[in-house]
Amino acid sequence: MAKPEYDVALYGATGFTGKLIAQYLASHPQSPRIILAGRNKSKLQLVREQLRGVTKDRLEAIILMEATLDDSQSIKTLASSAKVLINAVGPYTLHGGLQVAQAVAEVGGSYLDLTGETAVYAEMVEKVDPIAKQTKAIIVPSAGFDSLPFDLTTFLAVEEVKKVAGLEAEIGTVLLGYSLKAGMSGGTLGSAVAISQGPEALRYTKPYWLSPIQGEQRLRLTLPHFVPQFNAYGANAIITPHNTRVVNRTWGLLEQAKVPVRYGTSFRYNEARVNISYLQALLSTVFLNLFALLLEYFRIIGFMAAKLLPPGQGPSLEQQLKGYLEVRTLASSRDGKIKGLVTFKTKGDPGYLKTAAFISEAALAIAFNAELLTPLAQQGGVVTPATLGALILRERLTKFAGVVIQARDVTGISDLHTI
Repeated sequence: MAKPEYDVALYGATGFTGKLIAQYLASHPQSPRIILAGRNKSKLQLVREQLRGVTKDRLEAIILMEATLDDSQSIKTLASSAKVLINAVGPYTLHGGLQVAQAVAEVGGSYLDLTGETAVYAEMVEKVDPIAKQTKAIIVPSAGFDSLPFDLTTFLAVEEVKKVAGLEAEIGTVLLGYSLKAGMSGGTLGSAVAISQGPEALRYTKPYWLSPIQGEQRLRLTLPHFVPQFNAYGANAIITPHNTRVVNRTWGLLEQAKVPVRYGTSFRYNEARVNISYLQALLSTVFLNLFALLLEYFRIIGFMAAKLLPPGQGPSLEQQLKGYLEVRTLASSRDGKIKGLVTFKTKGDPGYLKTAAFISEAALAIAFNAELLTPLAQQGGVVTPATLGALILRERLTKFAGVVIQARDVTGISDLHTI
């Protein structure tokens, strides 16, 4: 692949989340060279004109490109024109996420998306990973709210334990708790409906669906349980199965590579969205899983929901600014003696405003900091956010994206929620 002229190509720039990504990239202090791409050039022109706080020269430097799945060569041309392609066209099962990733891999480019759909991710592992390894293409699905904060903080919490216990120490459990305020868009609802149509995607099964090797963890829907780092009860959420599979892909890739930072065979991951009381956690569990069951078994529910909130609509900027995300990830050594805690805090709706920041910084890490990516990523293939480069992601998110990340040894500390 010849050296691309541009840094980032954004495919799907006219969608709700695509516009947020376009705004983030156009406003970025590093001034990345950007291509906005999609099916309709006049709509792309409108997106470019509506970018806020961007100089005239900067706007004129943003290129518009028509690209569509109906013309696979147009996707390859787009992928060859930039160091990284962000695919913001979801649901990915319905809109050719696999085909876009494969086109990028074939030309030796780099690809990121926001999918929370395990089935299409699994297809990328099966069909795109071998191509990407041959061409040294870097493919990073689920690089937004699904599942970057979960995967990244798990890696960093494990690293904190190993700083004290030694690189060869095996990890036991990782318990991740999170609190958030977020809205819903038509695209996200469409993705939830698409996910529900795939067998086992929302069910609490197959924790190693995405991993190159199998482990012994069982993925089960659990009753609310206590999350000490929040001093609150937490419950599984609709995103728990997919996040678990992504985290376990990181586990599997590290184990397979036999690198010192691997988690070990005793590693077990669990996550919970925290609520104030046991009753609230229980009600949250019942509601979310009832919704998932209705989507899976009664397709009319998904159809009606999509009509109420069609693609392209979502929370206002004012609503998004009121959102927040706080993740607290607690890792323990296998014997339970050493514990590491990582906190990840940011203001803004994690599913929209901040997911645009998450995927953009992952893309810019590839575009601007390729030498700091992990050896696994530099070899090419389908990698996770953590195996792309946890340390450079941490640096970029804290420097540019308004995320506060702190890691500390909490061995022997009982009141974890006070830290």
